[in-house]
Amino acid sequence: MKTFPIRTPPIVIKYTIYSKIPQDIYHILWDFTSSVFSYCIDGGHCSNTEFAARVGISPNTISKITSYGIIPSTKSIVKIADYLQVSIPYLLAKTDENSFEPALQPVTFQERLKQLIRENEMRIANVTNNPNATFSRNSIHLWLKRNNLPAIDFVFQLATIFNVSPDYLLGRSDDR
Repeated sequence: MKTFPIRTPPIVIKYTIYSKIPQDIYHILWDFTSSVFSYCIDGGHCSNTEFAARVGISPNTISKITSYGIIPSTKSIVKIADYLQVSIPYLLAKTDENSFEPALQPVTFQERLKQLIRENEMRIANVTNNPNATFSRNSIHLWLKRNNLPAIDFVFQLATIFNVSPDYLLGRSDDR
């Protein structure tokens, strides 16, 4: 049992974590929260409600990010990254380099995933048997059939498996 301070601008919350979540996630949460918070409030660009309206997500989602440090759905992350014109790894503070080039003709995650599976001559079982994968075959089938997006951590796992960027995998960029 470890206690970590999570700084949610402008207050500090201490709580005890009983899970096996990697410790680096707290730095990512803080950096992501800080970047969205600084854009909305510190930068004087707009309020949370205005930012949410501009991005196309609910004000509640922005409030959860800036007040509680909650990472939103992949769909919301993509909308925020699109609005700010940044790469997803940059937005989530996984890199300091923002070398994002939007795709000339964006494609869906499902189209890109099918393309990568074909290019690598893999089967879904091969993808899920990869040591970097913590998702099931059923998850991939659901993402493909229901046109759902996986959680952002699964996006990063898939990107690692196929040796591409998360933005390429999500169809936002043509740069692998």
